[in-house]
Amino acid sequence: MPTFYKRQRGSSRADWTEEQLKDAINAVQNGMSLNQASKEFGVPWSTLKRRIANGCFTKKALGGPPVLTQECEKKMVKRIIKLQKFGFAPTRTEVRIMAYKLAEKCNQHHKFNREKEIAGMDWLHLFLKRNPELSVRKSEAVSLARSRGLNKKNVSDYFSLLRNILIEHNLLDKPGNIFNVDESGLQLNNRPGHVVAAKGSKSVAAITSGEKGETITVIACCNGEGTFLPPACVLKGKNEKAEYRDGMPPGSIIFMSQKSAYVTTDIFLLWLRNHFAPRKPEGTVVLILDGHSSHCSSVDTLEFAEENNIILLCLPSHTTHYLQPLDRAFFKALKSYYYNACNSYIKMNPNRKISRLVFGGLLSKAWVQASTTDNAISGFRSTGIIPFNADAIPEYAFLTSASGQQENNERREKISTSPQPGCSHWQEIPNPSAEATAEVDNNQGIEHMQASPQLGCLQRGKNLQKNIHFSSEATDFNTNIVNLRNRKCQNKTSIESVKSGENAKKKAKGKTITKETTKNKQRKKRKASTTDTESDSSLDMDLEDDDDDDVDDEECCCVGCSELCRCTKKDVDWVKCISCQLWLHEDCSRYESMCHICGKKQEK
Repeated sequence: MPTFYKRQRGSSRADWTEEQLKDAINAVQNGMSLNQASKEFGVPWSTLKRRIANGCFTKKALGGPPVLTQECEKKMVKRIIKLQKFGFAPTRTEVRIMAYKLAEKCNQHHKFNREKEIAGMDWLHLFLKRNPELSVRKSEAVSLARSRGLNKKNVSDYFSLLRNILIEHNLLDKPGNIFNVDESGLQLNNRPGHVVAAKGSKSVAAITSGEKGETITVIACCNGEGTFLPPACVLKGKNEKAEYRDGMPPGSIIFMSQKSAYVTTDIFLLWLRNHFAPRKPEGTVVLILDGHSSHCSSVDTLEFAEENNIILLCLPSHTTHYLQPLDRAFFKALKSYYYNACNSYIKMNPNRKISRLVFGGLLSKAWVQASTTDNAISGFRSTGIIPFNADAIPEYAFLTSASGQQENNERREKISTSPQPGCSHWQEIPNPSAEATAEVDNNQGIEHMQASPQLGCLQRGKNLQKNIHFSSEATDFNTNIVNLRNRKCQNKTSIESVKSGENAKKKAKGKTITKETTKNKQRKKRKASTTDTESDSSLDMDLEDDDDDDVDDEECCCVGCSELCRCTKKDVDWVKCISCQLWLHEDCSRYESMCHICGKKQEK
């Protein structure tokens, strides 16, 4: 930390204001002497004489000037704020590197570390003090899909659809008929947080129930009036025990699932039929939910919703962190209260584990504290549903604009027009459940592009959307990404195409291609001398193919990490350096469309 000057008690140095200086200078210019003006306005005689001679009438801080001028620092502040708007706020180390480069570019005299090319921490503290509009904050992780999905077009289309539904069914002044449902997972384990311990302790241990606890899904639902439905829990297993319900909130239900504790289409239909429908008010209701496949891919669910006057409004993908009321104002509080209850239970029962038998009591304590009317009303208000407000989403939520996304896509496509080495996980696979649904009724099917979170590959399916409303999700950015990924899948390099053709031929003959060592190759050559001419030609062909593979691997390897193309394990795209025309992984260089060697040369 830098040392700040503290004025000593009784010191009169610089004990005057800028207004006193200006008044004294005006008095001198009107005919008053320097001594008289100095005594009357409290400005030292030498200071007054020097300021009149220099023509400087502003008061500056004591000590030497900063390394960067005020104009340069203001440019840095604007740059940092601009990067934050796009979701790339710089770290403290990056700001120090930025200051060093700016000082070198402006030919400013500095004492920064020239070996590491970075400014010091003292300069950073003083820089933040001189610019109070900046501060060190804890950043929040937002996935690329969410940053791209939450754009103004998607949000505008969603609010337009919501407005039309509320006006059509006369629900603008009926908050009790507007519901939101969502699910979240709670683990049978405690999470120790910050504790108070002896200063200088190297390690502070905290007892937990286990290394990793079992996950139980909790389905929550509330309406715009602040009323919560009793929770529904999903446990993994086949047979339900009566002890699982001990201590749970009144009216709660339990669903058993053999595969996992996640919500499936059957479980959601049971919840909608046996839990939600008996408690909903008379007339038409709107049920807002996310676009998970368990919510909107079942024909029985859609038919039941239509028969019971339930309108299912599906939120745009990757926007629930700002558009879903339960995500905004309920689940964070529920998890906080739940894990506090788990910590208290472990302290009171140090020799017992948190199991299903005590889950009901822990959930009940957290549910009473979190499911308040204020939390529900706050969630609907912050998302612009009740009261209806299409401008409820703040500007800082939109990290990137649609125009910026389109420019990034165009620039990315212009990097290399030649075929690129594609990643193995970018494959287009069919969706059997979607195709089966499409055969039921093709006229009422709506094509829905969905990205698989596990494989990262695109699935195209047709879902029966009879009584469910989807907001527009087909932005220009999404279509560009789809076209770009399809192009990468189709336009593979000549190396991979030759290999795939040879592998197909050799598999048809019942042979397998493997990389052999030099000893195995010599053995084959010895055996080839004793066999007939046909076997000689086949073995020679295999050896030639192996040599060609080695040459191809040497030619197509990453410049940054030297990883071969055919042996790559990274799930990133390959780019081509625009200077040396060599291939590299996208994350193996901090320079855009350029390898680290060419990038450093260009900076010099």
